[in-house]
Amino acid sequence: MNAQTRLETIKQSVEQNELNWPTADVSLDQDNDSLVFTLKDYGDLPVTLTHSDEEWLVMTEVAPTSAVEDINTFNDALLRLGMALPLVSVGIHTLGDEDYYVVYGQLFADCKLEAISAEVEACAQAALEIAELIN
Repeated sequence: MNAQTRLETIKQSVEQNELNWPTADVSLDQDNDSLVFTLKDYGDLPVTLTHSDEEWLVMTEVAPTSAVEDINTFNDALLRLGMALPLVSVGIHTLGDEDYYVVYGQLFADCKLEAISAEVEACAQAALEIAELIN
């Protein structure tokens, strides 16, 4: 099954509420082989699901690094919190001209839809937890 077909299958599964997907609007970005979930239960948080031959990548932005007053202390707190955030990792990714804290998870390309659903939810929950640390 190619990437577009797999993405369409996931989109239909979400729209038809076939699994325990988070409540979301889902749009297909064919140019980037990705789906963008707008998660209603998480304040319309956008979470992107991207497919490659080897893996699925689930990612969401948390906040620009410039929003953090003491980056060294915050980064230390994130590293210590890491094991308390199941299924996800936290990183810094440049979007446009600015660095952002992001939450992401990676899955094997042949994983089940249930695993993708769980990863989308885990990324959203972790993003909100980390955002609370900034505020």
